[in-house]
Amino acid sequence: MNNEKLNRDIELKRSRIFSQRGRSEGLSVIIDSFKDESWRVRKTALDVLMDNYPAEGYIRDLINLLYLEDNAGARNTAIEALTRLGKKGLPNLIKAFDTDNRDVRKFIIDVIGIIGGTEVTHLLLKAIRDEDENVRASAVEYLGKLREPSVTDALINIIEEEDVWTAYPAVNALGMIGDRKVIPFLIKSLGNRPLTEPALRSLSAFSEPDTLQYVIPLLRDQRRSIQEETLRTIERYYENGVSEEYISERLVELVGADAFEICLKYTSHNNPEVKKAAIITLGLLHDHRAVMQLLDLAEDENLRDIVKRALVFMGKKDPGLFPELLHTVTPEKRRLIVDSMADIGAPGYIDIFTGLLHDRDGHVIVHAVRGLGRIGDKKAVDNLLSILGHPYPDVQEALIGSLTKLKDRIDPSHLMDGLRSANEVIRRNSVTLLGELRSEYALQELSLTLGDPSVGVRTAAVTAISRIRWKDTLKYIKMALSDESPEVREVATGCLAIFDNDEALEALRVMAKDSEGSVRAMAARTLSSIRNEGAVETLINLLHDRNGFVVTQAIESLSAFNHPSARKELLGLLNFPDREIKRTAIMALSSYSGVEDAVKPFLFSEDWATRLAAVQALSRMGTEKARECLEGIYDIEDDPSVKREIEDGLGV
Repeated sequence: MNNEKLNRDIELKRSRIFSQRGRSEGLSVIIDSFKDESWRVRKTALDVLMDNYPAEGYIRDLINLLYLEDNAGARNTAIEALTRLGKKGLPNLIKAFDTDNRDVRKFIIDVIGIIGGTEVTHLLLKAIRDEDENVRASAVEYLGKLREPSVTDALINIIEEEDVWTAYPAVNALGMIGDRKVIPFLIKSLGNRPLTEPALRSLSAFSEPDTLQYVIPLLRDQRRSIQEETLRTIERYYENGVSEEYISERLVELVGADAFEICLKYTSHNNPEVKKAAIITLGLLHDHRAVMQLLDLAEDENLRDIVKRALVFMGKKDPGLFPELLHTVTPEKRRLIVDSMADIGAPGYIDIFTGLLHDRDGHVIVHAVRGLGRIGDKKAVDNLLSILGHPYPDVQEALIGSLTKLKDRIDPSHLMDGLRSANEVIRRNSVTLLGELRSEYALQELSLTLGDPSVGVRTAAVTAISRIRWKDTLKYIKMALSDESPEVREVATGCLAIFDNDEALEALRVMAKDSEGSVRAMAARTLSSIRNEGAVETLINLLHDRNGFVVTQAIESLSAFNHPSARKELLGLLNFPDREIKRTAIMALSSYSGVEDAVKPFLFSEDWATRLAAVQALSRMGTEKARECLEGIYDIEDDPSVKREIEDGLGV
């Protein structure tokens, strides 16, 4: 009961705020509402203030709210308002900084720091000499975020004064600004115990290879936090392009055998970022002792990809490291080893991969196929073609991917022979690969497979033929339009999208009357690529189809045409009883002009999905009138997902 009363009180307050909207005498009511205990009331007051009053009329009132020590809600709402004002409020904020209240000075620095821009540089430089350490530290932090090289010297002076409270964020700021002249100061800061951690972070922003000689020895630092940050820093150097060979050499040179134990220790760290960095660095060490530990870590699925990267580092330097393990580990580890070997793609693996093509583990075969595709010599092609009829779909997909990469090394006659195989899988894969070869000489042979007894082969044949742009391509695709299989007809209908001509349009008109709904839906979708009056006429006819999916496809395609007849039909569908069709029509209208008033009523629909569609459509229109519609609904919409969409549309 108390909650109901509280809600009524809140709504009464919000209604009062709305009633004062735009009235000069109502400004004091709105400002006073910033002090309310309810965040909903404060939010309403904030939005009404920002949307209906000029900044010069209330900015001093906002600054005065910053002095309210006992009302954090009022202060936070005022800070949000000042931040939203942006650069319009800077002159008043800069003037207001001259106050004895250190908290207010801190709030002002936070606001102008978020606003940013060169206009705030002078005040931030002034603030780094403030008597209050919190003001100084915030000013230093925001100077870094400006990324303005002109403040570099001031930050270096802060560091040299050795006031840790401001030197720490100053070292961080130097990395954000990115002026390379600070690198010597950052190296020097590594030796200053309170500044070691931010100096590591900032040095990694530059990732100069030569500076690794100062970073890597810190793996031996007795402070656990510094060891952790050093590992993360080494990883960032690698991610920023420093070669793994260079990092590996420096690790061995500067830390020696200790590096292995240090990295291994942190692979069991609770922090995922530290654990990842330790695994990467362990791989960069190229220490054979790490292999089994890394394979054990990969049992955690979340770490598998990271471990694989580390294994690939090691295998690239020593390709002979893994083959001997293939018969001594569990099936899961064996898969990871072969997966890593496939990424390495060493030529010496060709016989190993060839032997694995007949493995009992389908995952291993997939990786072996990928590996042969990466190696890419003629022998690899012949070996891959030898298992073209493999029954596992994942293996077939990998085969097509690898052989497509090696298509320049494939003898088309081998694939032509495959078209006549008794094995359906070989015929289908041969058809697909011939399409990837894109040879007009294969077109005649492929056309014969349109009569194959297998639906899968005929479907693949249509796709393959569409990839070969030749004078007879359209003729053969049209042959497939009369196939007895709806699946084949659907694919052939979709392939007509590559022909923007009258012959293709006529074929699509025929398919728009097909007995199968999925084929008619594909015709509707494909018609959007035919840019003429006939396509619009056919799509309008499909709006009366008995199949709802066909209708929605036709509506979506009509959105691609800025045509008066299509506009009229789409407006008519706004009264259609089917909600899905109505929502699709609302969305389609977003590409037409002058329809805001027609869409606006659906902002008030009882169906949240319809309201969402109306919001999305108006957002896409981007007109001033559309924006007014969204602003009008913002304060009364209560569905979170619709509310978020309105905010996106308004840019708030």
